[in-house]
Amino acid sequence: MNAMKERVLKYLGPIGVPLLYVFCLAIFTSLCFPYRRLKEHIVGNFNATQRATGGMQELQIDDLSGYWLSGVRMSGVTLLTASAEVGKPPTKIEIEDATARYSLLPLLIGNSDMNFDAYAFGGEASGSYDVSGKDRSVDVTLDSIDVGKLQPLVDLLGVPVSGKLAGTVHLTMPEGKASKGTGSVSLEIQDTSVGDGKAKIKGALALPKMEVGTLTFAAEAKDGILKITKLVAGGKDLEVQGDGRITMRELATDSLLDLQIRFRINDAYRAKSDITKSLFGAPGSNAPALFEMADPKIKQSKRPDGFYGWSFRGPLSRPEIFPAGIAGTTPASPLGGGFPAPKP
Repeated sequence: MNAMKERVLKYLGPIGVPLLYVFCLAIFTSLCFPYRRLKEHIVGNFNATQRATGGMQELQIDDLSGYWLSGVRMSGVTLLTASAEVGKPPTKIEIEDATARYSLLPLLIGNSDMNFDAYAFGGEASGSYDVSGKDRSVDVTLDSIDVGKLQPLVDLLGVPVSGKLAGTVHLTMPEGKASKGTGSVSLEIQDTSVGDGKAKIKGALALPKMEVGTLTFAAEAKDGILKITKLVAGGKDLEVQGDGRITMRELATDSLLDLQIRFRINDAYRAKSDITKSLFGAPGSNAPALFEMADPKIKQSKRPDGFYGWSFRGPLSRPEIFPAGIAGTTPASPLGGGFPAPKP
């Protein structure tokens, strides 16, 4: 017993003292770290880069503090994107609370692993960002995201939308380049609906609630091209189909979108009320529908099979949208290559 005590005491000093020093250093560094200056540095660098490159975004962070020994906590994170339309307010993406923490052990062998967790839009996004040599990888899990709180989506549709988004994203970027990325994306929006019977389309008629059901999105990435393998919804009121690709760039908002979406409003919904009959035309009627009269492009988007076809092309942050209503053809893609006509 005495021999054991002597052995412990013999090694306690050489090993214990350095460990205690490292522990105390980590604690006091965390307590004394200038988080306010770090917040100003992050915000300042991002906004300066946006101004220098002609970007349309602005970052705001209300508070930044320490999280455990090797992480940070941010609250009140807001990303503003200026509208291309004069006089229209900027689009907001707001994150209530987010944490990011580095794993210390991988740093000993030159790797960097960061775990993150963010609460926003009524749900949660969590995952990791790993660096191994020159390679990068990102894994994200989404849970119970309220799509009705995604302002860019609501602004794009022009009417209220509801549903809960969940799914996963896994991407590996050789040499740290998204343009060489591989991986997969699997997302699903359950109980999707459009309109609420109150908000008016272009300030005219209120759109009665339209049940879309479950909207499924799946895509596979290879050599920097994210090819959409499934984009479909078959609700009782609306059918949605789509295909296309996203050419990935280092900054996600600069990624190039080449997407075709087509949707068809079912007869049961069109006959639901006098409002839906006026908006979309009663089944079997040849009377012009207000929906198609609201904008010439809407009429141009209509295909012989009853679907309305649209193409989305250009940077992910501000794609151009134009009708693609002639079955059997699609407009030439400004991104090069193009796609065959979507199948009904």
